[in-house]
Amino acid sequence: MNIFAIVVTYNGMQWADRCFSSLERSELPVQTIAIDNASTDGTPDYIKSHFPSVHLVESHENLGFAKSNNIGFHYALDHGADYVFLLNHDAWIFPNTLQALVQTMEAHPDCGIATPIHLNGDSTAIDRRFCSALPPSFTSDLYYNHLQPIYELDHCNAAAWLISAACLKKIGGFDTSLFIHYGEDDNYCQRVHYHHLRILLNSTSTICHDRVSRDLDDSSRQMWKETIRKEEIAERWSNINIDYPMRQIYRRLKLKRLLSLPLSSNRRSLNETLAICRQTMCSREINKQEGLHWL
Repeated sequence: MNIFAIVVTYNGMQWADRCFSSLERSELPVQTIAIDNASTDGTPDYIKSHFPSVHLVESHENLGFAKSNNIGFHYALDHGADYVFLLNHDAWIFPNTLQALVQTMEAHPDCGIATPIHLNGDSTAIDRRFCSALPPSFTSDLYYNHLQPIYELDHCNAAAWLISAACLKKIGGFDTSLFIHYGEDDNYCQRVHYHHLRILLNSTSTICHDRVSRDLDDSSRQMWKETIRKEEIAERWSNINIDYPMRQIYRRLKLKRLLSLPLSSNRRSLNETLAICRQTMCSREINKQEGLHWL
């Protein structure tokens, strides 16, 4: 069995040892791929010197989460992967984490993504953002102390996903036409459901995810807000499980643009939204088909 782990790094020195050491200690052997997005804190050099078995890809620019993971997907499939495990650079696993996730996959052939419970960095609570993915039945079962081993999820953030090679070959990678830093995992979950695969939580498997806030300067903060705004629009329209009237939306946007002032900020915003609408129409048609899209 070939399992490849993909870790996308960006200035992740403070977590590098815990992240990569945990993969080395996995009860199931795993081959690790690190995609570094032009870190300036010494992360690539640390990986080379302390984890020489890691296949390191160094980018000279920040490619974003979607494109970076797609590089890892491509490498893993080319080298005979049966499963690919995505792990955030600020997260780490336990020795039995992957064993439990693989058992979930093997017991449920229609499972495209298996995920563990995401704990916080101190292992004292469930990660706050992961809570939004949990079904009501999980909360009830947890309260009455009779958790089921498996729960079905609508979505889950990609901090720790085990994806089958069959899922990748059917659905492809992350959609890089619409997503760079935000929304790509929700979009992927939508595509998994569209292609009749399932997302399963194994409640006996855990990871730690040490979220921290990052201080951004004003220009970086504004750029991040703009990126999120655009990708939120794309995420809403790109859900191929919902039959949005995209052609009608596009015509209405064009009419609004014609009626707006040539140099107004409203017109500039409409131009951006029109571009997103055009990209989304193309993306939807691609993602409805089976195949190695975006890789």
